[in-house]
Amino acid sequence: TKHRATMPRASRRTAMTPQWRGLVNGTVIYIALGIVALCFVVCISKPNKPLYTVSVILTTVCTWLLWACCYMSQMYPILYPMLGAAPGDGHGGGDHSAVDPHNTGH
Repeated sequence: TKHRATMPRASRRTAMTPQWRGLVNGTVIYIALGIVALCFVVCISKPNKPLYTVSVILTTVCTWLLWACCYMSQMYPILYPMLGAAPGDGHGGGDHSAVDPHNTGH
């Protein structure tokens, strides 16, 4: 595989990793669902139509933001699972030398 810096400029612009493709696809789905929900609000003739419209838009944006944060935190996790002892066997839940770079045992 080519390193990103050595790829031609046009290829760098269009290259998208599978993880980002999932985020883009999910965003498109959220936009489509928001438009469908907005169509339902526009079709009803109630005195509170502006309130319903704002509620649908805010709900769509907020739920998308929650989903996007969860999705991206799984793409590039800050904390990785520690392989080693099980949490309940009295060894403290894993190999702590992976956490302690100097291997002092603390």
